[in-house]
Amino acid sequence: MKKIHIYHITLTNGELLKDIKIKGSLERKLSGVGVNFISAEDADGKTVTLSKFHIIKAELVKIEE
Repeated sequence: MKKIHIYHITLTNGELLKDIKIKGSLERKLSGVGVNFISAEDADGKTVTLSKFHIIKAELVKIEE
């Protein structure tokens, strides 16, 4: 089972998304050449899709087992 990585993510428009949960590390998710979108879960449990071109900062908050 993959660990859940929780991030605070800043987008190019200045919006800060807090407590975004991603299965596995963000670095691993973005490593593919053909990868443009990442599926994640916000603090309310809603699924969000992030574009790697709109993420300017991702701060790792914690890792859950």
